[in-house]
Amino acid sequence: MLYQEFKEWLEENASGYPIFIEKATEFQLMKNKNRSGKSKWNDRKVEKAIQGMWNNVATAAYDQIKAHEGVPKYNGKQIWLDFMEKNDFLEGFNEGASEVEFE
Repeated sequence: MLYQEFKEWLEENASGYPIFIEKATEFQLMKNKNRSGKSKWNDRKVEKAIQGMWNNVATAAYDQIKAHEGVPKYNGKQIWLDFMEKNDFLEGFNEGASEVEFE
């Protein structure tokens, strides 16, 4: 499965995705609130930071699955889906997203 395909699947299927985005948004807005003057970010830059945080999480999850033996590196979408289901990936991902805290 290609990374972009995996990321889109995760965004569509993980209940932890909106939770993560909400927490990342709160974190970035709080950071921005503490900035003053010219160092304060505009909405576009804040959104880019939130998406960067999400990309880091999605990339780490992708790399973790890709590293397992028997999982094709870039194709075999159904093999990826079967592997994730067998290993309760989505459940663990959602749980992790609900427990994440930013400082």
